[in-house]
Amino acid sequence: MEEKKKSRLPLIAIILFVIVLVALYAYLYILPGIKDSRADTSVVYYTRVQDQKKSQCVVVRKEEVVTSGGAGSVSYFAEEGVKARKRTKIADVYSGTQRDSLTAPATGFLSFYLDGYEAELDPDMFPDMDITAIAGTKYEEPKSEKPDSVDGDVPLFKIVSSDVWYVLIIQPLASASEYSLGSSLSIEFPDGTLVPAAVDSFREDGEYRAFLASVSRYYDKSAQIRSFEGNVISSVYEGLMIPTDSIATNGENIGVYVVGLDGEYTFKPIEIITRTPDGILIQDGGSVKQYDEVLNDARNYTQQN
Repeated sequence: MEEKKKSRLPLIAIILFVIVLVALYAYLYILPGIKDSRADTSVVYYTRVQDQKKSQCVVVRKEEVVTSGGAGSVSYFAEEGVKARKRTKIADVYSGTQRDSLTAPATGFLSFYLDGYEAELDPDMFPDMDITAIAGTKYEEPKSEKPDSVDGDVPLFKIVSSDVWYVLIIQPLASASEYSLGSSLSIEFPDGTLVPAAVDSFREDGEYRAFLASVSRYYDKSAQIRSFEGNVISSVYEGLMIPTDSIATNGENIGVYVVGLDGEYTFKPIEIITRTPDGILIQDGGSVKQYDEVLNDARNYTQQN
């Protein structure tokens, strides 16, 4: 038995030696090749890209504030957000035996959210607005008090008197967008809602450029918001995303090198839609398809070939 065991030891040692050699070869030659091949190519994927800019946004409306007229207890006859016709009764204020009825001064949407800026932030005042001062103002969000009683003549509610309201978009002049009159935009509000708008007017003031964008869509939280930082989206593109360094030229054609099933690289022309921080968006439906594998660092490949 001892002799049989001793005779097997050299065989086991040889097998272990071969295994170690194979593993070492794989580690030194095969695995780096796999890693390099993965690093040298990228898979084309379909995506949507938004041309957007973070901006200071201030909600501007045609608003008429109604005050209590004096001290007393208050009863309300309408709820937040309803559309009230002119002279519709909104509240009664009782002072002793006297009752004063408060009505809507114009047809529009009723809101109990007040912040004291209703008269200042009027769209008709845009040509004379101090944009620099507005940009530096930290607006508190409007509050809905709706008190049961008041001690004096205090604001109680407002009527947003137009179906069209506005967002004042303020951007630093040095990096401001070049929106033109009538440009279609989408403004992202704090809750994620995208509200469509159109540029009605714009002007520069000091270090800022301001755009007055009109909104005709009803947004139930518009009266509750005065100022926020939001994305202003001017364009949305769809197509195939490729790495920036995969771009190559072949004569007068711009394209990429696509890896074939045989591992060979084939030049295929592309049509660029736009450039982004994540890469280059190209037209779908051309010679390059989704899930194609394209060569990275195509410039070096071109020079070598």
